[in-house]
Amino acid sequence: MNLHNADCKTWQDVLIEKGFDSSTATSLIGFISWNKGEEFAKLGKEITEVLYGFEGTVFSKDVVSTDYNDKGLLFFDTNIPDETANKIFETIMSYEQKNVYNSLQ
Repeated sequence: MNLHNADCKTWQDVLIEKGFDSSTATSLIGFISWNKGEEFAKLGKEITEVLYGFEGTVFSKDVVSTDYNDKGLLFFDTNIPDETANKIFETIMSYEQKNVYNSLQ
């Protein structure tokens, strides 16, 4: 039985839909983001939550979204280029703004 809800997409699904190859998209473990200029008080706790249950090598990428004034950390199970990580972050921030936050209004 397929329990997948068509309205419930993973970030990997979103990235593939936006043109990233599947191996790059599926290497994303998770991410943390915050507004530039703001201090992230519980960053260690957030990192632990993102990586909870993951076993294996983790590559962390510092990223910045120039379009949405956000900073973040992306976690991957393979080492990807910094430029690709920034493109992924821009894609995630754009999707959140246009598809997640707008649907809540």
